[in-house]
Amino acid sequence: MTGNETPPSPLPRMPLQQRSQQRVEAALAIAERMIQELGPERLSIPEVAKAADIPRASLYQFFPEKYVLLARIAEIHIARLTELLAERACSHGADSYAAWIGALIEAAANYYDSHPVASILVLGGPYSHAAHLAQENMMATIGAVLRSATESKVPGIRVSRSPDVSTLAVEIAFACMKHGYYQDGCITEAIRAQAVTAVTAYAEASIPGLARAFRSQRDH
Repeated sequence: MTGNETPPSPLPRMPLQQRSQQRVEAALAIAERMIQELGPERLSIPEVAKAADIPRASLYQFFPEKYVLLARIAEIHIARLTELLAERACSHGADSYAAWIGALIEAAANYYDSHPVASILVLGGPYSHAAHLAQENMMATIGAVLRSATESKVPGIRVSRSPDVSTLAVEIAFACMKHGYYQDGCITEAIRAQAVTAVTAYAEASIPGLARAFRSQRDH
């Protein structure tokens, strides 16, 4: 670990009692607003507790440091995005692999652009070890969905699990979006197009017969 790295943060302990759950939800909503207005660097547990009118000690029970709070907010957005992409992957009809991947990248990019805090914490992060693990889990989950959907849409095609071609394709798209966010503060149409090109080229090179099989399946 270098001097610039944030030390690993413990995973947040979620409340069981309804009153505590309501307090945590209120704190998370206020923390999101503060992240958008001030940035994650200036966020602090005492300020969140004060703004939410929650005893500081109560909030520290669940978020002993701000990086645990940031990780929790990132995890919420990651879960929502994963669910969205899983639904789109299985339901979207497309006339080519590139068009199908383009629809998924469009959905992900639109989510990030319409949820600034997700962009800050996921594309601009991760801000802790816990958040990094959440991102890696997101990649693996979306990769598994993409592999299953690909094999379902194109019978006879088998997507390699070692190396994990689908998860690597997701990583490529994510890297493009991170780069776009760093450069422009959003995911531009040009970056979306580059992500589609990169993912399609990698997948078609790594999955023999994919493009031909996809077209054949469409024609039938």
